[in-house]
Amino acid sequence: MTYDVFNKCRQMSGASDQNQDRQTTPPASAEPRAGRSPRIWRRWWLIAAIVLVPAVFAAQWYTSREWGFDRAREAAGRRRWEEARQHLARYLELHPNSSQARLLMAEALVKEKGTRPTEAIPQAIEHLRRVDGSPQDIATAKLQIARLSFLVLKKPGQAERELQEALALDPRSFDANVLMWKLLDLTGRHELAGDYFWQAFEVADESQHPVLLRDWFLSEFYPETGNDNFYSIFGAQKIGKIPASVNLLVRLRESEPEAVVLHAALAAYYLENGVPTSSLELLKEAPDLSAAMHDAFFVSVLLEALVDLGEFEKAEDCFRKFPQPHEGYLYWRSEGLFQQTVADDAAAAIKSYEKCLQMAAGKFDWGLMMRLSECLRKVGRADEAQEIQTRVNYLTTQALTEERAQDLRERLRNLNDPGVAGDVGDLYREFGKSREASAWEELHQRLLRHQTGEERSVSGGPSPATSAKP
Repeated sequence: MTYDVFNKCRQMSGASDQNQDRQTTPPASAEPRAGRSPRIWRRWWLIAAIVLVPAVFAAQWYTSREWGFDRAREAAGRRRWEEARQHLARYLELHPNSSQARLLMAEALVKEKGTRPTEAIPQAIEHLRRVDGSPQDIATAKLQIARLSFLVLKKPGQAERELQEALALDPRSFDANVLMWKLLDLTGRHELAGDYFWQAFEVADESQHPVLLRDWFLSEFYPETGNDNFYSIFGAQKIGKIPASVNLLVRLRESEPEAVVLHAALAAYYLENGVPTSSLELLKEAPDLSAAMHDAFFVSVLLEALVDLGEFEKAEDCFRKFPQPHEGYLYWRSEGLFQQTVADDAAAAIKSYEKCLQMAAGKFDWGLMMRLSECLRKVGRADEAQEIQTRVNYLTTQALTEERAQDLRERLRNLNDPGVAGDVGDLYREFGKSREASAWEELHQRLLRHQTGEERSVSGGPSPATSAKP
């Protein structure tokens, strides 16, 4: 009792007992958890904010780019080219070596509305040049560069180099072969286009054959009007007596003055019109004559111009520099001309000219045929010489009269007419072009079978596809 009163007196007087303090004051380590819990959680939230938030943004950035190609393809499918370009730009930051993305980016740049061709086309070509995937991807990229170079930039020389590389990787490309055929047509070298046409024809679907055959027929027999669509693309028109084809060559040479084939093509036009002096002047305007002498077409035109001008010593030097390989239509034609006029060896010239006539391009070369006739007469083969002259006269004045030509052109508007297919085949046969004649005859027979099948179906009889075999 005394102890309790004593303690109460101490409490009232403000005194404290050490033992009591020691017992009633908890140690620091025993501080209640609720007292410091908020501070700990604040620290953890701060760490999370510093670490996780940037990680989330990084993940979103990566995902937007990683999935960018799929989104770009979806946008391209809806023809939203600006959106496709934006997705591809982000995707290429992560995948700069993606060939498919580069190809699609080039397409988006070209097709996006509001872009300037002078800016978009070089950018597209730069993307295409960076394609480095499979041989097929590279061939596709080079084909696209060729299209842009030729049809937009008006640079056939650059386009031809790209096409040659594309065809080396994919020789059976339909699009590359067709573009090369038309490029050669439009640069005055139709006689070199045959192999490309036939390669395209062989890989094309059967349904495409009628249009291909008609276009080839027009480019062979009517080169001035057979390429009207391309003249429109380039804005080339007939001006006075200058045909649209020559106007186009002038425009192309202005865009690509370093392309030697354009100088040669214009020079060939003047040769055909009996102005060899102007022809030679045009050839001299080629910026790099040493490089030009590596082009067979340029050398062949130069040789003929020198021969027409009587400069035989220069003509001989020109022929001796004819580029390899020493084969093909241009070489044998040039060798025949050299042997006949410079070497004065008619017998040797006959052999060269006959090799030319075995080739498809020789079938339309009336000048070559007349030169061959002269050589045959010189060596005493007058009957053969007369036979060739008679044939040239028949082909140029009777086989394809103006009336017959107009009739075929009009009827070719309907490619389902078996009659016109048969008539065109007959015309080719007269010109000695058996391959074209066979192709038209095959089309003729196919149209007849189709027509017969339709007639049987309309009359209620069994069609060839459904009738039972006996």
